[in-house]
Amino acid sequence: MKIRDRLLMAAERQFAERGALDATLAQIREAAGASVGALYHHFPDKADLYRQVWEHALADYQRHFWAVVGDSADAHEGVTAGVREHLRWIAENQYRAQVLTSARPPGVRESDSNREFMRNVARWWRMHAGYGAVRDLSLDLVYALWLGPAQEYSRQWLSGDMLASPSVVADELADAAWSTLSASRTTGNS
Repeated sequence: MKIRDRLLMAAERQFAERGALDATLAQIREAAGASVGALYHHFPDKADLYRQVWEHALADYQRHFWAVVGDSADAHEGVTAGVREHLRWIAENQYRAQVLTSARPPGVRESDSNREFMRNVARWWRMHAGYGAVRDLSLDLVYALWLGPAQEYSRQWLSGDMLASPSVVADELADAAWSTLSASRTTGNS
């Protein structure tokens, strides 16, 4: 494994376990088995290292999420598969997930990869809303309704407040997302 990758992995773990403020470059360097020079060759400072760890975690998450949503056969499969994949990814990538539940560093939202991901998801959503399978809502609201409960469960589980693994609740949360976002859902109005 290349030294840069070792540094990223060591930083990911340190940031997840200690937080961005308490993790030190010395701890990260030591955990990666890297010299001071190697660390500063790849990352000019701790803020840049944190941003790159955060971007790496986000890109990995988005790649997995988009793989199941983008390849889905229909809107129902995409919505429910997205929730299940979110929860699977959290359970299998706890350090990365901890990083992503921490403060987002400046500039990540504006990155090319994040903009492309958001364009793909928006295009996918508009296509399914266009023929009436899902509700025609703003993407910000779609995001909150689609993944909000799964994200909150994930945060609570990562902090140790929820005991059941995300995989145990995945089907229930996936069904709830579909019930909320489906255009054919019942509204309770007479």
